[in-house]
Amino acid sequence: MTFAGAVDLLRSPELARSDPQRLRTYLLVNSLAIWSSALALVVLRLTVLHSPVVLWDTAVIVAAGVLVLGAQGLAHRGRTAEAAAVVVVTNWIVALTLTWMTPFIAPVGLLALLVPLIIVADHMPVRPRSVIVALTVPLSGVVVFVGETRRDTGAGAADPPGLSEALLVGVFVSVVVAVLVVGLRDYVRRLQGRTRELEESRARLAQAAVDARKAIERDLHDGAQQRLATLAVDLGRANRLCDAEPERAREIVHGLQSQLDEAIRELRDLAHGIYPTLLGERGLAGALPAAARRTALPCVVEVREVGRYDPAVEAAVYFCCLEAMQNADRHSRGSLITVDAVDEGGVLRVSVSDDGVGFDPVAVGDEHGLTGMRDRVRAAGGELTITSSPGGGTRVEGTFGTPPRAG
Repeated sequence: MTFAGAVDLLRSPELARSDPQRLRTYLLVNSLAIWSSALALVVLRLTVLHSPVVLWDTAVIVAAGVLVLGAQGLAHRGRTAEAAAVVVVTNWIVALTLTWMTPFIAPVGLLALLVPLIIVADHMPVRPRSVIVALTVPLSGVVVFVGETRRDTGAGAADPPGLSEALLVGVFVSVVVAVLVVGLRDYVRRLQGRTRELEESRARLAQAAVDARKAIERDLHDGAQQRLATLAVDLGRANRLCDAEPERAREIVHGLQSQLDEAIRELRDLAHGIYPTLLGERGLAGALPAAARRTALPCVVEVREVGRYDPAVEAAVYFCCLEAMQNADRHSRGSLITVDAVDEGGVLRVSVSDDGVGFDPVAVGDEHGLTGMRDRVRAAGGELTITSSPGGGTRVEGTFGTPPRAG
């Protein structure tokens, strides 16, 4: 990866489509930072700082740069776990060595311990990663302890003063780092879980789109297409009988009207299932009451302060409500369906509830398309909650925080 490529990835992290690519980007940036620091130390040594400590610091940083170059080679060969381990160990050595020789940069050494833990540890298997995390906590205390003791006295002191205070600071820093690490790891795990859910949701939505296309093709083939084909055959028969048997031809033509009306109805229903015209023209306030009129059970719709929103939000709300109404109509065995939509200070809340027999959502799983409903709502930026219990009815509620309004 070139320097320009690394800059592009830093500007737009979404360009890094894979974990190995992200690791290689970090290694390249880290390597550039290390060698720039080494060059800066050399310049300082030649111009301003003539202390031999600067030479030792430069040597340590150069050694770290060589190790990071080795990690880059491992990463380019696909050995990401080994590359991550080399980086972590390199930062350990740099943090401890620089703090020993230059005690006042102990905070920098502490950051050197934590940064790779946050960035590269997830490229390692679970067990080595756990070992790395467990060792980083006491090492952070050691770095601070070394910095405190070395800052107060010379390197050759046998019994440095302030040892108990330095030990106390080291223990305190270890505790703080432990809390920080636990919080970061928990956050990373939750973020990874949400990422997996998003990937699985996208895969389900893609499969649902394929299934929907197949269903449309099947409905067209078995419904309107068959009727239109029959109409074409009957029209051909009527055309052939016009001269020889005009009465028979008129009978055939009269019978075509009902078939044509049925084909138009099927096409209209199919188009309504794809995207209802009323939803595009009047939004949720017009489409939800129209959908409620097609249920067998009585359905009450209340729409309050609901305007026009982004088409993706309106489609998600409508089809989620339609699925919930159809489920209640078919399976609830209740007496009433209630649909409520309200915009409360920019938060759109839509619910569909019934007074039927209810069910156990955990036991049912995706039997009634519940997962598809969640995926559709989440893809539009909302959250779906399904509340039900045997004998207690069912409530499906979608919440969209500040959904974008249509122009």
